[in-house]
Amino acid sequence: MCDYVIAPVARYAGYWSIPVLTPGAQADAFRLKKPHYPTLTRFAGSYSTVSEVFTEILPRFQWRHLALLYHNFAISSGKGHSLCHFTLGTVYTAFNNTPFFRSFDEEQEAEINFKEFLREISTKARSE
Repeated sequence: MCDYVIAPVARYAGYWSIPVLTPGAQADAFRLKKPHYPTLTRFAGSYSTVSEVFTEILPRFQWRHLALLYHNFAISSGKGHSLCHFTLGTVYTAFNNTPFFRSFDEEQEAEINFKEFLREISTKARSE
């Protein structure tokens, strides 16, 4: 599930030298930093630990903008929230509810315009 989504994202990010931080990507193949995933950083722990990672990393690199794009089940599915929602919810709260975010239900892929999501989130993550 998450591994299939993060694999192409992490490959492209490596090509563009964009860091990818994820609690996912737990498959063994992701430990191959070279040549496939040079900018991928995997971490795991409690949900609040994830927010601590972000609050330490952003200032260290002088990053001022944060945008979150993640999978969450549709309300109508009756499945509740996804692990991605719970994980990034702590990040959202740690930054005083200010990061731009967009969630999508990967099970409704035909209805999702990923290109538009990425275009929108790229403008929000780079705004001054």
